[in-house]
Amino acid sequence: MFTDERTPSRVGRNTRYVSVFGSDSAPGTEAAPWRSLARVQDALGSGDLRRGDAVLLKRGDTFFGTLHQPSIQGTSGVFTVSAYGAGPRPKVAGYKVSRRAWIRHTTGVWKLDITARSGQYSGNTGAPSTNVGFLKVAGLIRGWKRISLDALAYQWDFYSDETFVYVRSNFDPGDGVAIAVQQDGIRPASHSILDGIHIEGHGAHGIATGGSENIRIRNCRLEDLGGSRLSSDGTRYGNGIEVWIGASNIIMEDNTIRECYDVAFTMQGTATKDAKSWTDIHFGNNRVENCNQTFEMWSAGDATPGSGHIRCTFKDNLCINAGYSWAASIRPDTAGKGTHILTYDTELPMDVEVTRNQFIGARDSYINISGDRTDPKGLNLHHNVIKLGPGKKTDYQNAETIEQAAPWQARTGKERGSTFGVLTTGRCEGQS
Repeated sequence: MFTDERTPSRVGRNTRYVSVFGSDSAPGTEAAPWRSLARVQDALGSGDLRRGDAVLLKRGDTFFGTLHQPSIQGTSGVFTVSAYGAGPRPKVAGYKVSRRAWIRHTTGVWKLDITARSGQYSGNTGAPSTNVGFLKVAGLIRGWKRISLDALAYQWDFYSDETFVYVRSNFDPGDGVAIAVQQDGIRPASHSILDGIHIEGHGAHGIATGGSENIRIRNCRLEDLGGSRLSSDGTRYGNGIEVWIGASNIIMEDNTIRECYDVAFTMQGTATKDAKSWTDIHFGNNRVENCNQTFEMWSAGDATPGSGHIRCTFKDNLCINAGYSWAASIRPDTAGKGTHILTYDTELPMDVEVTRNQFIGARDSYINISGDRTDPKGLNLHHNVIKLGPGKKTDYQNAETIEQAAPWQARTGKERGSTFGVLTTGRCEGQS
């Protein structure tokens, strides 16, 4: 049974505090906090932190690195990661931040050694990955990852190998270039709460739950994510929150997700003997802005009893400007991917209700039944508000535009009780 505690209790609980002004040799009290996520990771591995315990990160602080929770020791209670103090949410940032250590590789191309602890950068110094997802320069994401050094053509084009990131630049890039590498921000273990954390600058996913159970993710902000290379063919990836097959009782509520390379929320995976379903997965009252897709589902494997999406919901979410992320113009697979709801190759049964949401603005369409283009039975879409720009498709695989939503409803039987509107332009203006 999952026990939700809105405010971490100090009674009978081992609560550890973490501040950038602390010390990893300190006891981890509020008066003498730890300093790093690595110290938290060590305590989880050793069993010093267990189920029923809490880690509180200092608000206003930025912690470089990642928090990949193992199977937490203990038999009862939940493990909580939250915040303390005053100010904005504490950040878990994945960036390697350049020092003035760039070397001229050839005319107009500079390189920086981004192997772990090379001394050439600050920030996330312990991350082993050199698979770069994007650069952030003076607050702007630069996402043109090229497949070879020879392909570097324009200012801030980049390429990375096992040692270096190479950047096309008319000048020495200098210090302060934020480099996002292949790494998930947080992987919460079963029986845990993640509350009030800001996750940014990771080249893979913001949060990946794996096949875990009994997790609540709430009041978090995830942004500027993804773009690292997934496979040798150049495919890139990166989601806000990924729920892999085998997960159960996962609740995601009151979060903001924006500027992902790929999708804000996804339930995906291939069934195995030990992991064949998503059971009681719920997305509610979240805000999604400027991700390439809002909500994605795919499944593969043999459809056996108890497999597939079971009692899953996507309710009361505000979803804005699908297809207008930082990666919108640089993806190799742009066709039809600027959509709010994306499904493809759903081989397993589906029981997913999508209702009371607002889907406002999209580059391509409201929904895209992609892959084998088989309309998944059990995807129940109703009583939503859908507003798209003139001429945008309601369903990417069909001809009807948003202006023809009524005949599309009548023909397909989808979106009973839903309302449709036409925006002045393709995107919702005035949103961040």
